[in-house]
Amino acid sequence: MIVTLRLITDTSEVPPAAPVRARADLGLEAYEQLFANAGCMLAIFDGQARFVAVNSACESVLGCQPNDLIGQSLLDCLHPHDPASVARKADAALGWPEGFVELLGRHRHSDGNYRSLLWSGSAHGEYWYASAKDVTEWLRLEHRVGRDALTSLPNREVFTDELARALARHGRSTLDLGVLFIDIDAFRQINDSIGHEAGDRLLAEVAQRLREAVRVGDVVGRLGGDEFAIMLELLENDYEAVAVARRVLAAFSKPFEVGSVPVDVSASVGLATAKDSEKTAERLMHEADIAMYRAKAVGRNRFAIFDTELRIEVDRRLSLERDLRHALSRNEFEIHYQPVVSLADASVASCEALLRWTHGEWGLVSPDEFIPLAEENGLIVPIGAWVLGTALRQLAEWRAHGSEIGVSVNISPRQLSDESVGLMVAALLAETGVPPSALCLEITETAVLSDPIRTATRLAELRTLGVRIAFDDFGTGYSSLRHLSQLPVDVIKLDRTFVSALNRPDARRDRAILIAVTTAARELGISVIAEGVEDTEQLAELHRAGCGYAQGFLFSEPRPGGNTAPDAGSGVVIHTADGGARPAAEPAGSGYYGFGREAAGSPRPIALRSNS
Repeated sequence: MIVTLRLITDTSEVPPAAPVRARADLGLEAYEQLFANAGCMLAIFDGQARFVAVNSACESVLGCQPNDLIGQSLLDCLHPHDPASVARKADAALGWPEGFVELLGRHRHSDGNYRSLLWSGSAHGEYWYASAKDVTEWLRLEHRVGRDALTSLPNREVFTDELARALARHGRSTLDLGVLFIDIDAFRQINDSIGHEAGDRLLAEVAQRLREAVRVGDVVGRLGGDEFAIMLELLENDYEAVAVARRVLAAFSKPFEVGSVPVDVSASVGLATAKDSEKTAERLMHEADIAMYRAKAVGRNRFAIFDTELRIEVDRRLSLERDLRHALSRNEFEIHYQPVVSLADASVASCEALLRWTHGEWGLVSPDEFIPLAEENGLIVPIGAWVLGTALRQLAEWRAHGSEIGVSVNISPRQLSDESVGLMVAALLAETGVPPSALCLEITETAVLSDPIRTATRLAELRTLGVRIAFDDFGTGYSSLRHLSQLPVDVIKLDRTFVSALNRPDARRDRAILIAVTTAARELGISVIAEGVEDTEQLAELHRAGCGYAQGFLFSEPRPGGNTAPDAGSGVVIHTADGGARPAAEPAGSGYYGFGREAAGSPRPIALRSNS
C-alpha cells in the first residue's frame, strides 16, 4: 500500500471539523428544539429575575406548564421565608445579572409542597441563562447526617463547610461576612444543678431562641456542648452584625422554662468579620472564639468584637496549635514535680507531675493555654501517655535510690474516654516496675461531672489495677459532696481558689465548708490535699479543719526531676504539740504512697512558723 502525504500550507484548504460544521448548519430552530426538549429544567430570566422562557421540564420538576411561569418573578415562586435571602444573594453577586450566579431556594410545586432547586448559570447582556437541579432529597439526607440530634441545627462540620463556601462567595461581593460565637455562661454548673435531661431541654430552647434572633438567611449552628455559632452573610456594615449580637443577648434576658422551673441563663458572645481579607473558615472561627473569651473575661453576659489586640492572641493560638503537633518530637516538653506534704508528721508523702512546654518562639507556655488546645485536637492522648511514662520512669529511678514516695499524674477526659487507657497504664507500670499503689491518677471534678456514669465505670476499671484515683479541682462544681459517695475516689484535692479564700476577712463561710468537706471525706475514708498553699495562715486553717495534706509554693515550687526525690525545701518548720520540731522537707519514711485511707479524727495539733 502506498500512502501519499501532502503538506498543506494554506489553512483555507483544511475542511472544518464535523461538529463545527454541523453547528454552523443547525440554525436557531435546532437550538430552540434543544432548549425545549432538554431533560433538565432550563430558563431565561430578565434583569428583574422574571421568567422570559422556560422549557417543558418544569412540568416534571414543579408540576406546571411553561406558560404558567412566563412573566412571573423567580422570587414570587419561592417559600415565604426564602425570597429576601435569595434576593440579597442575587443583588450581591458581581454585577448581577452579569457573571455566574448560583441560587438555592424552595419552589412551590403545583401539589402545594415545596421542592428545593439549585439554580446555576451565567448572564450575557440583559438576560440570565440558568439550569435548575432538584436537590430536595439530597438536602433531606444532608439534614439527617449533618444535623445536631438535640437541636436540629447544623453540626460543627456542616457549619464550618457552609462558612467556607460563604467565604468563597465573599470574594465576589462588596458586602461583609461575620461569625458570632456563643457560649452559655456557667453551663456546667447549671447542668449539674438541674440535671442532664433538663439541661438538654434548655439547650433545645436556646437553639430556638437563636433562630428567632437572627435575620432571614443567617445560619445558626451548634458546635457542641453549650457552644453555638451564627454565620452572618451580606453585612452592609459592622453595625448590622452588632445589632444581631445584641438580639442574641436579649434572647437570654427572659428566664427559660425547663419543665415547670424558670432558669436564668446568660451568654457570652464573640464577633469576628472577614472584612476584605482572605480568611479561612478556621481562622474566622478562631477569631470569634477569642472574642467570646474576652467577653467572658470582662464579666460575661455581653459581646466582644475581635480587634487588632485580639488578632495577636489569635496568631499566638494558631502558632501554638501548629507547633504543639511537633513538641514531642522536638523534645520541648519537660516534667516538673511539686511535693505533697503530710500535715501530721511533716513528711513529703508524694509529688505531682506537672507538664511544662518551652516553645521555640514564645518561650514557656502556660499549661492553662496549651492543655485545652491539646484536648481540642486530640494530641492530649499521646502527650498524656508520654507524661505518664516519663513520670513513672523518674519514680522508678528515685525508688532505686531508696525513696518510697509516690507520684500523681493528671489524666484528661479525652484520655479517659479512650477504651485502651487501662491497657496503657498497666503496660507502663509493668515496663517501669513501679507498684500500682505508688501511682495516683488525677481527673478534674468538672470532667467527672460532665458524664458521671461513664466516668465512674472507667475509673473503677483503672482502680482494679491497684492505682489510686484523685478528684482534682474539688470545690469548683455544685454537687461535689454528693458525688464523693458515688465515685471510686481515694483522694480529693481542694482547688487553689478555695484555699485562697481562707485569707479573706469574711472567710467564716469558707471555713465552715472546709470543715464539712474534710469531715465527710474522713467518714468515707478519703484523703484530702489542699492545693495552692502559699502562707502559714492558710496552712493553719487547713490543719484546724482536719486536712491531711498540702502542696504549694509555701513548701516548694515545681522543679525538674533529678537523681533525688523532691523535698519541701527548708523554708517551713512544723512544730508538733509534743514539743518536737521537724522541717517540711523529708520524704515519707514508709509506704509507697503517703496517702492511705484516713481514719476518723484529725491529725494531731501542730504549730507553724516560717524560717526567713
